[in-house]
Amino acid sequence: MGEYLRRLSFIVKIIKENEYTSEQLMMILSEKGFSLSQRQLQRDLKSLQDIVPHDEELKSYFLEGKKYFYIKKSLEPNLKPVGFDSVYTESTRFYHQNLDVKKVKALERIETAIYQRKTLEIELVKDDETGHNLDLDASKLIVCPVKLILHRASYYLACMNCKTKTVEVYGIRQLVQINLSKSFSDFQNMKNAVDQELNKRFGVTKNIDDQVHDIEIEFTSATGRFIEDHHWHSSQKITKTNGTYLMTMHCGINRELMGWLFLWMYNVRIIRPKILKSLYKQTLQECESTLKEQTPFVYRNIFKS
Repeated sequence: MGEYLRRLSFIVKIIKENEYTSEQLMMILSEKGFSLSQRQLQRDLKSLQDIVPHDEELKSYFLEGKKYFYIKKSLEPNLKPVGFDSVYTESTRFYHQNLDVKKVKALERIETAIYQRKTLEIELVKDDETGHNLDLDASKLIVCPVKLILHRASYYLACMNCKTKTVEVYGIRQLVQINLSKSFSDFQNMKNAVDQELNKRFGVTKNIDDQVHDIEIEFTSATGRFIEDHHWHSSQKITKTNGTYLMTMHCGINRELMGWLFLWMYNVRIIRPKILKSLYKQTLQECESTLKEQTPFVYRNIFKS
């Protein structure tokens, strides 16, 4: 491999791991025995997009007057199975979020705020996707952004609410007029708090309370084999017993868990806890009431306290 290609390959490697200014890159390259000018480095950076994988791109941002470079995964979700890629594989795009220009700009602004450790001022939060905006409209939300989450082929922002000091998750389409604001510190502790909170949730939706439960769910044989073949929660354990499948998890109860249970219709049975059984029955009653037009057909949430 020639000097030029070795240098480009090395630059790609390090800016995938972290973000650097051109001055920092020059210093690192010099320490590794590469000799080049600032002008040559700029040409190298311009050439990088031609050699990075198709699902990645060279990005940059400004912080305190300095320009930082990094490589990130492209925003188009890769829905092909992990470890397998084939020209004969085609995505149905079912449940796939439509990423228009407005959403992409919002994602890039959030990403910049995370890199720069800047708070976000959000003028309006509309609708309710995760249980954090049950009243459907909230104004002037200020958060410390921690991570972007790709969940069910849709993007979410996991953040720390600056006012309540609680972890919150919002769908990116909920966030209207996002602006970068003041710098914040203690990012690692916030990230730890976000990770701990998400580990308690089934998916990304807010739990109904602070309790974490030992959940047991039974599935019929064919459905159980499907369940066994997929990832649902980090704590899941699935065992075959007497022709059926028993799934155990240690997590909270939320609306996303309830909706997931209804995916399996009459091929699922809740063993415990009692509160999950009770909420399941209540949801069935609410569905029947809607079907019989006994209640107004408007947005409702049985988990709203």
